[in-house]
Amino acid sequence: MKKIYLLALTLVGSMNLFGQEPTADSTKSVDHRFMTSLHAGTVGFGLDFKYNYGIHTARLGYSTVPFHYATSVDMGIKMGADAKVAYNNLHLLYDVQPFKKVVWFRLTTGVAIFTSAQIKAKLTPQEAVETKIVTLTAEEIGDVEITIDSKGFAPYLGLGLGRAVPKKKFNVNFDFGTYYLPAPKVTVIGTKLLENNTALGKQMTEDLKTYRWMPVIQLNFTYLIK
Repeated sequence: MKKIYLLALTLVGSMNLFGQEPTADSTKSVDHRFMTSLHAGTVGFGLDFKYNYGIHTARLGYSTVPFHYATSVDMGIKMGADAKVAYNNLHLLYDVQPFKKVVWFRLTTGVAIFTSAQIKAKLTPQEAVETKIVTLTAEEIGDVEITIDSKGFAPYLGLGLGRAVPKKKFNVNFDFGTYYLPAPKVTVIGTKLLENNTALGKQMTEDLKTYRWMPVIQLNFTYLIK
């Protein structure tokens, strides 16, 4: 009977030990914290919802990169270049603080689904081409559109600097890491004299197959809800 009593005391003590895991900041019981965060960086602008438990933080969020740029380039003839970039992702990330007393350092892993990961550029002649035999106007030459698409699932690995949980209500922290995107697929579509570029698209797909790392440098503005 005495042995059973001692065993029960031991089990109760063990449950209290694991149930009262210390936080990164103190030896008090673990608090559940809810936060929201605005972010801006190389993956665009977005919003995260965060749940923190001790040294662990889960993030669910969305990022978007809407970008449009128009310019002129010289490719033997003057060409108008109209470029559009659309990178949109829904991500689920997990932060852990590996060193209990180093509250400003985090390791991060997770995954994102890029619903859009596309670069599209349209090249249009802006002047005529003259030869000894014939003169071709810009309208007769046609145009060509190049699309690079890497949408799909992408794992993430990185680290963070700055407290995951604000001391009071608000703080700023940073993320550094990379997504590993699906291999890009390139399509080239031309009109008029620039038609029949299927082979070029396949060659560019082969040339770009190793360009899958998307670097992440991100600034986060975090607000503690409770």
